Amino acid sequence: MTGGFPHVHLGPHADAEPDSVPRSYRLTVLLERLTELEALAVGRAVADLLAAEGIAIRDEDETVRSIVGIERHPWPMTVEAATAEVLGNADHILVPKSVPQAPDLVQDYNPN
Repeated sequence: MTGGFPHVHLGPHADAEPDSVPRSYRLTVLLERLTELEALAVGRAVADLLAAEGIAIRDEDETVRSIVGIERHPWPMTVEAATAEVLGNADHILVPKSVPQAPDLVQDYNPN
């Protein structure tokens, strides 16, 4: 899977080619320190993406193909806790990187 930023890709299927068999999936997105308004904006962006990709209500019978839910959830303190406690059954786990960085640069790096 390519395109976009080089996110951290974990989970038991991280190195495998995605399965081409159509089936239902649940995407779990954990977000820390957002307001409800910000969370709703992210939910709407996901809903827009689903509609743009053709994975939304469609056809004349208005078949529902996706639902986006927004709910409060405790933040797991570490990636390990998230993968074990919340995402333990996930085939793929993506940890987004907002800015690609060299491996030797930490977030608060200051050369002075």
